Amino acid sequence: MNNYYTLIYLNRELNGNILGSKFQFAISPHKDVLECYMQTKAAEKRLIVSTNPAETALFLDDYRPPKKRNVLEFFKQLENQQIVKVSLAEYDRLLSVHFENGMQLLFKLFGSDVNALLVEDGVIIDAFKHPEDIKGEPAPQPQAPSFADDITGKAKPKNELTKLNPLLPRNLLPPLIKQHDVGEMNVEQTKRFAQKITNALLHDPHPRVLKNGDLCLWSKQILNLPTEKSFESVNNAIRFAYREAVHLRRLHNKKERLTEFLERSVRKKQAQYQQLKQADKSLDRADEYEKYGHLLMANAHETITPDDEEFKTVNFYENNEPVTIPLKKGLTISENAEHYYKKAKSSRKSYQKAKERTPTVKKEKEQVEALASELTKIDRLYDLDKWIKDHSETLERLGYGTEDQGQAESPFRKFKVGKYEVWIGKNAKSNDKLTSHAHKEDIWLHARGVAGSHVVIRMGNEKSFPPRKIILHAASYAAYYSKAKGMKTAPVMYTKQKYVRKPKGAPPGAVVVEREEVEMVPPIKPS
Repeated sequence: MNNYYTLIYLNRELNGNILGSKFQFAISPHKDVLECYMQTKAAEKRLIVSTNPAETALFLDDYRPPKKRNVLEFFKQLENQQIVKVSLAEYDRLLSVHFENGMQLLFKLFGSDVNALLVEDGVIIDAFKHPEDIKGEPAPQPQAPSFADDITGKAKPKNELTKLNPLLPRNLLPPLIKQHDVGEMNVEQTKRFAQKITNALLHDPHPRVLKNGDLCLWSKQILNLPTEKSFESVNNAIRFAYREAVHLRRLHNKKERLTEFLERSVRKKQAQYQQLKQADKSLDRADEYEKYGHLLMANAHETITPDDEEFKTVNFYENNEPVTIPLKKGLTISENAEHYYKKAKSSRKSYQKAKERTPTVKKEKEQVEALASELTKIDRLYDLDKWIKDHSETLERLGYGTEDQGQAESPFRKFKVGKYEVWIGKNAKSNDKLTSHAHKEDIWLHARGVAGSHVVIRMGNEKSFPPRKIILHAASYAAYYSKAKGMKTAPVMYTKQKYVRKPKGAPPGAVVVEREEVEMVPPIKPS
């Protein structure tokens, strides 16, 4: 969705659609998504930017009234500023929207740090993501790749093509190479082929989204892969591809959680079934316990001490063979006999219950196995939601959707403290994910001076701190999930998440805190 050639056409289409419009406001309704609202004399427009590195996209979407709750506003410096130009850097994926006041909204559409940057006089003055880290830095400059004039013919076909043109969409090259037998071409043929497919991208685009979700500008004659949908404009192709990508991500996440749950359920039911199949052992134990009871009662007249741990006699059930019977210390022989009679009764009861329960557990095991098998065949979110609804009763009975299951599935522990949601990391990787997911105004907490979980109080749009009692409550959780758990009181530091950063190359969970407050609290386990 963010290939350079795709952006060439998108840039042209944006110039034809938003030039002269006035910037109204920008909001973030979802994580990694920025929506810029613009007004022309004729209509309102909405520019969508996805800064998720796995789903990087920029496109004009249909107008939709903005969300009014739980959203953040960005780039207020641009309010009512008219757009005078949209430009694309030469040979780089830097697309800029220029305004009448000289500012520009620069979209960096590649790498792991995809972002929307507000630039004035070549300097970043604000940003959609991590503004505190990059304010005042020079705006990124185009970095043109190196185009080779010649190739050796000794490298792999994909490497040869990308040497000749490093801007080619690399995800589409393997099937392209296979279709045209590029590996069998000599150097001159490869060079001519590279020029042919480049010219097609520049002068003969056929915007389409493939069945696998990839966006493609080549016609079917050049790349004969199944098409999901064809488009007249690149903008609409990007929009469709992005929505498909989001759909697939949501499908994958929901399906993965459900798959893990069913796999655990299958293992659990299989273990229960195997255990019940061994119920005959309970019956064998019952016979043995009853035999011990009879043998002890036959010797009730014998004397033992309270410390005796065994009693030796002959087994008149088996040709008077010697037998050693374990005793319960402190009981007489007759009391030990009564103890074995009770154990025999209990074992027979267990056997009977197991026999009664085995058919039910077998049916449940087969049912869960069938559900797990069905789930593997679902490849659409709508179908998955319908499948969950159709099997909701069975899934609920198995425990899917309960609070315990939710906590097990979530990458973080989640609790409510008053009206605030508190997230707690489960391990080092979870701590990393938690801190990166947190908004800059969230409250970040950690037990001071010891290893422990990262804790975050979710603040929504609030730039202030929550009431002190909320901070103390969350701090007690941070103390509990740390090496200070056994202390009566422990120091816990807290700060805004924007003052917490992860140094490059630092191990999972390691961060640097630039400013902090400290409270002494008792470790408390969340209820």
